[in-house]
Amino acid sequence: MAKSMDFPPKKKYSETVLQTTVEYVAVPGIAGERGEAGPKGPAGPEGPKGEKGDRGDQGPEGPRGERGEPGKGGEGYDSPSGQYPGWAYYKNKNLHPQSIGPERGEDGWVSLFPLIDKENSIETYASKNSAMFLNEAAKRINFKTVEFGAKVDIKYDLEIETYGNNTEIWMRTFSFDEEDSVTGYVANLKYQYSYDLSFCQTIFITKKQMKVFGGIPQIRSDNEGSVILKGIYISVS
Repeated sequence: MAKSMDFPPKKKYSETVLQTTVEYVAVPGIAGERGEAGPKGPAGPEGPKGEKGDRGDQGPEGPRGERGEPGKGGEGYDSPSGQYPGWAYYKNKNLHPQSIGPERGEDGWVSLFPLIDKENSIETYASKNSAMFLNEAAKRINFKTVEFGAKVDIKYDLEIETYGNNTEIWMRTFSFDEEDSVTGYVANLKYQYSYDLSFCQTIFITKKQMKVFGGIPQIRSDNEGSVILKGIYISVS
């Protein structure tokens, strides 16, 4: 037969708190009489230097100096190429996907070009004396009003959907021939998914043919997929 065992009753949390905090309460006693002042102590060390005070009233204004010589014009903001800096953004109103893959386009290179959404594009900060940076009729970036020796920075905003895993993406701005084209590796997209990407390239205008031909955005993929060019930023300096 099992024997019944008596367990101590379980305390409430509030009882435990009161037991540990109320058992010993210090009560201050009555204050005693004030004692006599002690002897004067030695002088303390010198204190830190105070902050500087406000300046007093200024004297009368001196005579006005002679007018200086007029400055020279800052042509091209002292850029070696004489190129005025500026930038523009062109939003694409055609957001239908384009097919990409190793058998698409020319040797896998598929040309991209936006239909300009003029209402949501920005040309307020474009370079002085420059034409539009995009030639919509010719479907290419316009370098004709960019000076020789200028630097052109381009940022492509893309939405890429891959139809298989481990898809490699390359991007280039084709200009006149492959030697003058700037090609860059974008990414190896590991999973079948839809990716939002931005890719930047820098181009230096060194030949007349580059100015005349301009640049064509192109993309290449080793697997089937699709791409939407959402917009292009173009900056010159």
